[in-house]
Amino acid sequence: MAVQSAFRNPHSEIRIILASTSPRRKELLTMAGFEFEVRSKNVEENHPQGLEQELIPVHLAQKKARALLPEISSDVVVIGADTIVLLNGKIYEKPLDREDAITMLSALSGQMHEVITGVCILSNEKEVLFSESTKVLFNELQPSEIEYYVDNFKPFDKAGSYACQEWIGAVAIKRFEGDYFNVVGLPVNRVYQELKKF
Repeated sequence: MAVQSAFRNPHSEIRIILASTSPRRKELLTMAGFEFEVRSKNVEENHPQGLEQELIPVHLAQKKARALLPEISSDVVVIGADTIVLLNGKIYEKPLDREDAITMLSALSGQMHEVITGVCILSNEKEVLFSESTKVLFNELQPSEIEYYVDNFKPFDKAGSYACQEWIGAVAIKRFEGDYFNVVGLPVNRVYQELKKF
């Protein structure tokens, strides 16, 4: 049974929908004490040409949340989120295959990169957009270490080809600058504060 949030108003039942199938985002919302359901639509993860890189995850989060707008009633709040990895001006999204994942992690090895998660929280009456950025410094990784991680953890559904809560986070991430949970997939502290306002 989910734990109720400390701020929940017993006289105003607000339903929360997470517009994402990510198990990591589900875990983080549960950790924060929210009761919610998971429901998502297939949306094309494209964006307008020329959009600033930092705004891409916000745009995609908005698309995911707005896809559910026609289906929700006045007592529902939808949360959409999207995460990208940035290194030297290049976006690293989900890898296409094993070789792509190895190539991505080889590029991140020994480098400081940026993880940006965009969030859209909306209801029938209100919409809030924001993003959170965290810098992540990787140790130098040997090719054998990269191949071990890719072959055993299969990070094909993860931006940048890694999950910081797995083996690679324990042995390869030297430092975080910013919100750790943002790298996991959701800046849950900020989400909590924004949902209090709803």
